[in-house]
Amino acid sequence: MKRKKRHADRLSTLPDEMLHHILSHLKSEEAVQTSLLSHRWRDVYAGVPVVDLIDPKSGRNKQDQLVCFDQQVTGAILCKSPGTPISTFRLNFFNPPRDLLHQWILIAVSSGVEEIDVKLRYQHCSKRRLCPFGSSNKASADFDQHERKSYVKTQHHLFGCPTLRHLRLANWTLHLPLGGVAMSAKLDTLCLARIMDPKDQLQQLLSSCPHLTHLTLQECPSLTDITVTSARLKSFAMICCHHARRVELSSHRLQLLQYKGGLLPHNSLFKLADHAGVVALKIEICQDLSDQEPTEFAPATELIKGCTKLAHLHLSLRPSMAHCSSFFFTDVLPCMQHLRQLGLQCCFRNDNDVRSVAVLLGETENLEVLSLFPLGSETQKDVGAWYWSDSESDTEPEDGGGDGVDYSSQVTDGFWPTHIRCLDDKLRRINIWNYRGLQLEKMLAKFLLSKAVALEEFSVTLTAVRSQNKSKIAKELRSWRLNHHTRVTLK
Repeated sequence: MKRKKRHADRLSTLPDEMLHHILSHLKSEEAVQTSLLSHRWRDVYAGVPVVDLIDPKSGRNKQDQLVCFDQQVTGAILCKSPGTPISTFRLNFFNPPRDLLHQWILIAVSSGVEEIDVKLRYQHCSKRRLCPFGSSNKASADFDQHERKSYVKTQHHLFGCPTLRHLRLANWTLHLPLGGVAMSAKLDTLCLARIMDPKDQLQQLLSSCPHLTHLTLQECPSLTDITVTSARLKSFAMICCHHARRVELSSHRLQLLQYKGGLLPHNSLFKLADHAGVVALKIEICQDLSDQEPTEFAPATELIKGCTKLAHLHLSLRPSMAHCSSFFFTDVLPCMQHLRQLGLQCCFRNDNDVRSVAVLLGETENLEVLSLFPLGSETQKDVGAWYWSDSESDTEPEDGGGDGVDYSSQVTDGFWPTHIRCLDDKLRRINIWNYRGLQLEKMLAKFLLSKAVALEEFSVTLTAVRSQNKSKIAKELRSWRLNHHTRVTLK
């Protein structure tokens, strides 16, 4: 009887330095578990220069308290081999012990850390997002009074680490040293989310970062007027900072600009050194635009028009495309000649919304990638009114007969623009997220698949409910292809 040939364990034969690099892409507790594989792996994790842990506690269950997370973090730091630095320190902590947190960060800084990413969570603080346009009665652009005084203060040695390249902080109180800030000249990325700033020190911090390349400010209510002086800044994102009045970006290298909030209050909210240098722009409007006058859109359209070399554009407009297109896209469409990638996020309430997408595509002759993010209805009651026609053939997917696939989606040539040039030879990829197989979504999918001549891939991400019918939906989508070489992939 022949014995089966045993395959060699090539991974274990790699040098320690390479194994350390591989394990650095895992969470710290996963890296430690590799010590059980064999004698070769017993001490490998101790040389991994990464501490990356997430506290499982949420404060909802008494069992949460059984997890002694502070000991786990301390153990992950102390188990490092002599001479092993902590180059990356990532922590997501619930109700952190302040003294221990101070010591952990001090050890990381003393070790020559290059990346610090610490997100804190508190049981007594609201988890709501800071947005006055939310559906909750507590929707607001600012923190409650009791929250403002409860966040942990930033330690001074965070702002004097000479090796720091990436700093990400969430749910802290900004507290800078009295003698001034000496940020690392290597600091490349700064992300601040839900930061309290009772002493208005945010501008001081930004001014002390002369070489920033990437800056993100999210849900910072104290942000009103700021100036970013870094000449190297390439990307800037401002997300739900609803009190902002003026943001000046001095860099001539700025390429990516992201804004999420209400309608831009005025044309001078963003003062850019070079609009033409912006090649990627993402605008998400939080508020419902149903009652807005066309003049209210002028600052947003002016911002888009100023980016004359725009290649990537993402728009999120509520409630629907058709409502916004008549006075939003009129001025924007002539600026679309350089556009290569387009993302649209909105509700599809009726066939006019689908038509608006087609009209917009008609002006993007060089478009190569189209991404659609359909937004769901506010209530289940609205689904019937927004998505389903009176036609007996247009039934919900769950009620379909036969093989469970509805082939009845009707698209007439007269309904669409006569000619959409990007569908002839440019459009290569289409992505649709949160696909539920509702009638208007199928109408749009069928139109795109039946018209795109050079389409290489049609990628669909299903909702959890629809994922059970993945094979049936895939069969339906493939039946609509004009180009039978188009790959239809479902996730």
